[in-house]
Amino acid sequence: MAPFLFGASLSPAFQAKYPYYKLAPGEGPWPWLWAWEALYAAQFVALEFFYRGFFVHGIRRALGYSSIFAMMVPYAMIHFGKPLPEALGSVLAGFILGTVSLKSDSIWGGCAIHIVVATSMDLLSLAHRGLL
Repeated sequence: MAPFLFGASLSPAFQAKYPYYKLAPGEGPWPWLWAWEALYAAQFVALEFFYRGFFVHGIRRALGYSSIFAMMVPYAMIHFGKPLPEALGSVLAGFILGTVSLKSDSIWGGCAIHIVVATSMDLLSLAHRGLL
């Protein structure tokens, strides 16, 4: 994913959107950006718990593997308003993360992937602007 993240982080659409935490003029990343990133990571644990835990595993007895496709619709919808490549990529990501959760019976792989991708995008965006 690293080459895709790097390429995406250069685009004006991603630069306009990320990071959500905007550094004040002259502000360094410590402590507030890192505090924000920790809370952002916790949000991804909650997101993975809901979509890949509660949702997928909650309906897998009734739908089996199709529970992934049922989860993908609302998961893709929370990406509306984000840059188009991210919104479209959320469909594939939802499928992959849902499959990983279903096969491993765990949400932690998805948590790790989500946190690394989001933190990388924030740091790359700041680095391209010379703010790190």
